[in-house]
Amino acid sequence: MTPEQRVDLAYSKLGLREPFIAAVMTRVKREISTAIPTAATNGTVCKYNPDFLAKSNDEQLFGLVLHESCHVVLMHMWRRDGRDPSLWNYANDAIINAYIKSRGYSLPDGGVHVDWVRDEHSSEYVYDKLKKDQQANEGDGQENGSGGKPNGSGAPSAGGFDGTGDLEDAIDEATRTDMEATIVTAAKMAKDCGHGSSLIDRILENVGKSSVHWADVTRSMMTESAAADYTYQRPSRRFIAAGMYLPSLRTDALGGLAVGFDTSGSMGQKECDQIAAELQAIIDDLQPSFVEVIYCDSSIAGVQRFERDEQLVLKPKGGGGTRFEPVFQHVVEAYEQYCGLIYFTDMEGDLDECTDPGIPVIWADIGRYHPQPPFGTRVDVPL
Repeated sequence: MTPEQRVDLAYSKLGLREPFIAAVMTRVKREISTAIPTAATNGTVCKYNPDFLAKSNDEQLFGLVLHESCHVVLMHMWRRDGRDPSLWNYANDAIINAYIKSRGYSLPDGGVHVDWVRDEHSSEYVYDKLKKDQQANEGDGQENGSGGKPNGSGAPSAGGFDGTGDLEDAIDEATRTDMEATIVTAAKMAKDCGHGSSLIDRILENVGKSSVHWADVTRSMMTESAAADYTYQRPSRRFIAAGMYLPSLRTDALGGLAVGFDTSGSMGQKECDQIAAELQAIIDDLQPSFVEVIYCDSSIAGVQRFERDEQLVLKPKGGGGTRFEPVFQHVVEAYEQYCGLIYFTDMEGDLDECTDPGIPVIWADIGRYHPQPPFGTRVDVPL
């Protein structure tokens, strides 16, 4: 048989053995290519090297097809979020191969196997643990495992089946949206046919998570417009230093934007400047009455207030423990009208103690573990 025929046969077996995964993969092209050394996928196409296929028997080839398919259905190419691509590939290969072995299937030689990794582990957990092991070994002045390889496993350092990796970045976010829709449809079909599984449930946990930029969500929260007018009730602070008490422009119905800022997190001045620039663009477009930035670690460490005609310059204060509730209490007790609250935080703290302030809340999540908040909307913020 030709390489194309052998790959087609493997996909036919996928339909019989793993119908949910096979249903998803009907939307992904496949091709034979000598441009890659073994196999690779970017979520839109799966590519297979003919010379590598010739070294594998039919069952190993099935395992290879299943391996590349798992990268797609687990959406690894869309979930990297700035992580080291080689280690991300390696970590996900370890999880996928653990799953394939648990199902009793074969794999080509040279794949990643890490003894402690289980198929139920999350990609983020395995990556973080490998990263910590890597850093610990480097700190001891040792090589990163065996021959510079993660965890001393002796496995290829970049994943794949030859050490160079098999996971490519997705083309764009639009392909993610299309794949999420395909996965949801395939999952419903599988469950209707009695083929539900823990794998399907775990995959669905990663589907539908917000991939919208936090600034777009903030804009949506503030879209209610109202008539604007000048008022002397709160003079423009921009001119007070020059001894001039001029009215400020404010929109009573829209109110101000509250910005919570977790100063126990890991945001430096560069990240603060990035956030300030994006907030400034929103403010310039939508004209809230004012912006109030509330810095908080275990308690309120400082508050900055910017009127509509002032430039945002964030100056974080604090740096102790973590509590979120003081920010919400501040908003509730303040004699102000807020259009909403956006809270920049790694979300590592007691979320259950938080009180819903009764206004729209956006949790701008800069962390890695992404817990679900008790209220409001969580949006990933890559920094």
